[in-house]
Order: sequence, then C-alpha cells, then structure tokens
Amino acid sequence: MSLPDDLVAWSVKRIGQKIGDGECWTMLETALTDCGGKTSTQLMGGKVGPDGDYIWGTLVKDLRRDIVVGDILQFRNFVWEDRTEVKTTHPNGDWETGGTTVEKRPHHTAIVEGVVGQGIVDVLEQNVPGGDPIHRARLHIVSFLGPKVKKSLPNGDVVETTPNHRVSGTVWAFHPQGKKP
Repeated sequence: MSLPDDLVAWSVKRIGQKIGDGECWTMLETALTDCGGKTSTQLMGGKVGPDGDYIWGTLVKDLRRDIVVGDILQFRNFVWEDRTEVKTTHPNGDWETGGTTVEKRPHHTAIVEGVVGQGIVDVLEQNVPGGDPIHRARLHIVSFLGPKVKKSLPNGDVVETTPNHRVSGTVWAFHPQGKKP
C-alpha cells in the first residue's frame, strides 16, 4: 500500500480512540511516524508549536480538483456554513423551510478519507469538538452556490432545494511525503 492509503487505514483502525494527548496534530504526527512518513516536525525543522500553520508534505494547489485520499488538511479560522435553502410545499398549500448548519475548525488538522465531489471531502479527525476521539466527518472546503432543484414526492409534496455552501478562513491540503524520496 502507499503512504496515503496506510495513513487512512491507520486512522480507520483507530476510530473511537484518542491518540496521545487527544490533539488533532498528535493524531497525524503519530500516524505519519507509524506509517513511515515525514512528520510536520521533520518538514518544519522542529519549529512547531500549538498554534502553528503546519506543513504536512507537498502543497496541493487546487482544492476542488487535486485533493486525493490520504491528503492532510490544515485549517485556520475555517467556517463552513450550509445555508442550503430547502422549501417543502404540501398539497394543502402549507410550506416549511430548513435551517442552517455550521461547522468550525479554528485551528485544526485532519486526513482525507474520501473525496465526495469537487471541494467536498470525508475526513478522519480527532479533537472536534474539543477532546473527541477519532471519528468521521463530511466537510465542504470550498464555497458553492448551486442551481435550484425541484422534486415532486409521491405524497404530493414539492421540495425545492438550492445548495448554498459558504466557506471562510483558510484550508491547506498536503500530499504526505515518505521518508525516502
């Protein structure tokens, strides 16, 4: 298996566990060490601290097209707001709308388990919210405003959906590097 595959397998095997001190950085640093990859400490010449913008390998330039399974994400002041408008109109004319979902990663590190679509990833992470063990999450890491989709349901309801994902802050993605070139 490749280093990215090894990192994902290592993380999946430990879902539900807290690695080391429970920090997100510790999870990835440990995974890279165990799987034979270069750690952020090695790549940054030992200059890492609790609030650093860590380097985890080769920088990915296009978050929509170039992210692959096993990439490592570094977040800074990241906020994803799912403001998708969902309006359901019932046969009697009554209607209802959906709400907003917000995900925040002020300073965080995660690994990509799957690429769902352009700018949508499934990640493995720990310490979100504070102290949680390794778990899965789906994140939109780029903004997206989609076209309205209208669907009629068998019960007579009509559902209109307009995707609206707003991302602020910074996300860096890195292809991890092995210790040997």
